[in-house]
Amino acid sequence: MSFDDDPFSCFGEDSDSEHDQESLRVLNSESEEARKNLLVHQANERMVANLTIVSENHTSEGKRQHTDTSSSSSSCKDLPPPVILPFSPALYMGPIRIVESTDVGGHRGYIATEDLKPGTLLLVEKPLFEWPEEQLGKELGLFSVQALLRCDCAIEILKDMEQLYPTKEKLDNFVRNHGRENQPCVKDLLMDEKIQIVDMVELMELQLKGSKEMEATLALVKQRRISIDEIDVCRILLVMRYNGFGSGVYLHFSMFNHDLDANCIKFQPENPSGSDGKDRYSEVRTTKFVKRGHPLSLDYLDPREQSHATRRRYLWDQHRFDIGSEESIKDSNLRQLYLVNGTFPPSSVDSRDFHDQTYHIESALKELEEQMLELKSSWNFMSSSSLHESVQDMDIQKLFEHVSVLGEASLECISAAEEKLGNPNHILLIRCNQLYLNSAEIILQLGFEYGPTCLSSMFRSDDAQSVMGNFVVICHNLLPLQKRFLGNDHPDIARTNHDLTIMINSMLSRCPKVLYGTNIEEYSTFGKCQVMEAKYMKEFRRIDALYPKDTELRIGEYQNGIAKTVTV
Repeated sequence: MSFDDDPFSCFGEDSDSEHDQESLRVLNSESEEARKNLLVHQANERMVANLTIVSENHTSEGKRQHTDTSSSSSSCKDLPPPVILPFSPALYMGPIRIVESTDVGGHRGYIATEDLKPGTLLLVEKPLFEWPEEQLGKELGLFSVQALLRCDCAIEILKDMEQLYPTKEKLDNFVRNHGRENQPCVKDLLMDEKIQIVDMVELMELQLKGSKEMEATLALVKQRRISIDEIDVCRILLVMRYNGFGSGVYLHFSMFNHDLDANCIKFQPENPSGSDGKDRYSEVRTTKFVKRGHPLSLDYLDPREQSHATRRRYLWDQHRFDIGSEESIKDSNLRQLYLVNGTFPPSSVDSRDFHDQTYHIESALKELEEQMLELKSSWNFMSSSSLHESVQDMDIQKLFEHVSVLGEASLECISAAEEKLGNPNHILLIRCNQLYLNSAEIILQLGFEYGPTCLSSMFRSDDAQSVMGNFVVICHNLLPLQKRFLGNDHPDIARTNHDLTIMINSMLSRCPKVLYGTNIEEYSTFGKCQVMEAKYMKEFRRIDALYPKDTELRIGEYQNGIAKTVTV
């Protein structure tokens, strides 16, 4: 996998940034006691600095402050004190708070202020800044900074971004004012802060200084009369890099930290264009039970299912934190997902072993997944209501041929991965299986809709039955892998249960003998198939009910509550 292809491929299900819970590095101190004392000292200084900022900005620009959202402050006295940041308010904020602690990644992050069930709505927010069209799918560059500078509210956005990591205060202290009298020294920085701020700004200055892109950016700064310089431009680019989502930069979401065993999910905005006049917002919900006081986290990677070597290298390249080797995975069930032929492969932040089996499988998957995205886009375009009648038979046949070839390649990828990895539970098999399911879904949709006409010679009954049989087998194999990685209550688990329900029902009415012949005991008779169909449907409904479509209602209730509080 190339680490320079897509600046947003680490943003998870649209995921976030700040630092990683695993990123805290050991200081170059002489003793463990000295390191502990320095950590506590710096945490206290940051707390005082943040509270001072709030005090100074209390009346400025009429902004409401980001406040603790627990139901009762007295009931949270045993929790770490909240960090108050002068952010514009979110549309909705649930029972969470930002805290300063050496126990959370980046030394600040969200914790739960009460026990949280799976599906609990935690945060709803509009993007502070959305990526320009020319940025999507490309390496993060200065054209995103230029797009921000062209915004009518550029000054307000830049002001809000001063508190995102790396903060303007840290940049000024350790880069701009380094060496001046009464200024902090670089040696006072934690090791991860030196790497993520000082070293990265120096590297970016070397890469961008005097370039056409930087000159164009600075000319735009002058034209818009915005008070920032070249060092500020580098910081803004780093803020985008460390805090970016697939859909843009958000303030409150950026406070979520990364965890391999994440307990939250961020959903993509349902209204990407904003064409219906409604706010474009995204939401975060829990996917697991979270105890009161425990950290809340997201998985920064997209796709989530990557080998440990790729995960480690990519998080270092993108966020400049090191998740470590095998020892960093505490859960034995999760560790099992990364074993290759019974051993945990070596990894490094400095290089990728191109002879590693996972590297070759991931490279093949990346290529096939890119093809899948193109084919899915073509099918969505063809099936749109406005174009449906005008689609040419030749276009349908060509699409069907391509997706059928991709389906066969997906099956070969599954077989090769199972053989080379020597681990039926390897995490990459989740992606291999999902790739086939995505291709099979388009094959069946095309076949059933156009089979009687332009695909009559390409989509026969036997072909449909074979695809359906493979679909059930692969879904059946995928489900326990997903549960092992994501837990029992994740939306992806609901979808797989739903897919199994629909396909078993369809095969019982169309080709029951093919279903019985899958060599899976649970589907060997009509009665057993009915039992499994009911089981999958029950589980789908249970999980689906955890994630109600009530976001707008919750936003309204939350905003009304704030209005009443302000009035009182």
